[in-house]
Amino acid sequence: MLMTKIVFLLIVAAAFTSTIFTQQPGNVTVKVTIVDKDLNLKNVPKFALIVRKVNDPAFAEHRLSTSADGSATISLEPGSYVVVSAKPLAFEAKSFSWEVNFEVEPAKTAFIELSSDNAKIISGSPDLSSLASRRSMSTGGELFKTLRDGVVTIEGELGAGTGFIFDEKGLVLTNQHVIDESNEIRVRFDKNTSVKARLLAIDEERDLAVLQINLSALPKSRVLKMAANETIEPPVFEGEHVFTIGSPVNQEKILSSGIVSKIEARAIISDISFSTGNSGGPLFNSIGEVVGVTTFSVKTRDGSVFTGNVVKEDSSGLAGIVRIEEAAALIAKARAIAATKGTPSGELMPNIPDGVFPIETIKTALKSKDFPLKQYVSDVKNYQIKYMTPVYKFYVMEKDRIESLNNRRKRNKEKGMTDTADPFRDLRYWNEYAGELRPVVQILALPETGASGASMLLSVLSSGTIGYSTPLDQKYKADFYQMKLMCDGKEVTPLIRNKTEIVRELQNYYKDRKRFTYAGVYSYPYEVFAPGQCRQMQVQLFSEEDIETPITTDVQEATKNRVWMDFRDFRTQTAAVRQ
Repeated sequence: MLMTKIVFLLIVAAAFTSTIFTQQPGNVTVKVTIVDKDLNLKNVPKFALIVRKVNDPAFAEHRLSTSADGSATISLEPGSYVVVSAKPLAFEAKSFSWEVNFEVEPAKTAFIELSSDNAKIISGSPDLSSLASRRSMSTGGELFKTLRDGVVTIEGELGAGTGFIFDEKGLVLTNQHVIDESNEIRVRFDKNTSVKARLLAIDEERDLAVLQINLSALPKSRVLKMAANETIEPPVFEGEHVFTIGSPVNQEKILSSGIVSKIEARAIISDISFSTGNSGGPLFNSIGEVVGVTTFSVKTRDGSVFTGNVVKEDSSGLAGIVRIEEAAALIAKARAIAATKGTPSGELMPNIPDGVFPIETIKTALKSKDFPLKQYVSDVKNYQIKYMTPVYKFYVMEKDRIESLNNRRKRNKEKGMTDTADPFRDLRYWNEYAGELRPVVQILALPETGASGASMLLSVLSSGTIGYSTPLDQKYKADFYQMKLMCDGKEVTPLIRNKTEIVRELQNYYKDRKRFTYAGVYSYPYEVFAPGQCRQMQVQLFSEEDIETPITTDVQEATKNRVWMDFRDFRTQTAAVRQ
């Protein structure tokens, strides 16, 4: 069965709602950020840094330059080092410079943050307005540094959002739509640390959910303080400066600020705006107390906008904010349930490895006249399974355009013309956003379509009585629930569990009708496909029609060999970095 390019794009996009990193052993990442006068966190790109080894004059210093996201990575031998700014950073009438010592331990990673908090700051000659902005920046920077450790990323199977810790028992508040339709929920504290979460209670009307995690697995986390409504002053007032900390996948925790324009019975109206990754995050008043839960506008299937369970015709792009008082009943219910249960597991979940799949590998593979398409695809009852490496994904998405450009190039060459069209132009975007080039294998379980039994019977009967067959009613044969990758009888823990909704126009007797279902897209480490790693590798699929009985299929040796071969250049590249 052929899948349309649009459907495949939707699947690939959803598969990367959660972008998760881990450092290669021996790697050091330096991140340079600064908080501006409006409490916005700014990455510092193209900033020159120097790394020296402490008390080792023979060590050749390394010079680095930060990328667009303010980070730079280097591989260093174990020892004591210092990173310094090559020259001061001029920002908002001030000069920032850094000199930070750090240690590199064997087989461990290191992350060094250069920010307003550990910088040497020299002020110019500011006027009164810049003096005020300096006070505001300092306060905001301190609040952000303190409060961000209470904010976490919520990884549901249909997407990802933000949540925050509000109880020492590990209770986390977020939006209900973030964890909707999820068989497993993970809470991520940072790039290297995530755990499974237990769902305690939901409030669909207010779009809220309470989870529970084991805080012992997150030793640097903190419990955020929620504003009390019984005090003389209100938790938040119109005209007050507010801010939120979001924790979207693929990015550091992000601070956004705004001003409260109106307070309604159940919601806070503000000019603060943010993306889907911030959905479920805390809204803070000017003294750092949680006064609301940010709720991103969610589009329904008909294109209308769903915000806090209110359907609107369109959206201004601003977010709804649920007042924290609206969560009181749900929080009380969740605390009562948590008291009857033990502490959830503190087992750490695996992380997507660092590194980028080589673009040249994709180009070389796609130039082959006989692309081994069949080695990536198999069929099992009611499902088509695809073993997606970056090579295979790019081939499926771009093969028609590449073939057309190659044919055009041949025609132009016959006419003596030069054709400069680049068939691999879209790889530049894959490289820029890197998500498409993560070194993982995605297994796609796509439900197949077919005619319903009733329509087939009717067609046969009509053919025998009136001389022609009636149209068939096409439907999905199954609805995806979850999958498991088994290695010698033991389940391989997926790096990411994703479900994505797919929509197809299928014939419904005499007219086309939209049909909806879910496909599964789970990400796995490529190492599990190494020769000899698994004597028997199987994929088990569970449908919503029968969530207990798996549909099992063996992963063929040709498929395992093809996947392993696709990662040959990446393995060579990774080995060179580690040396």
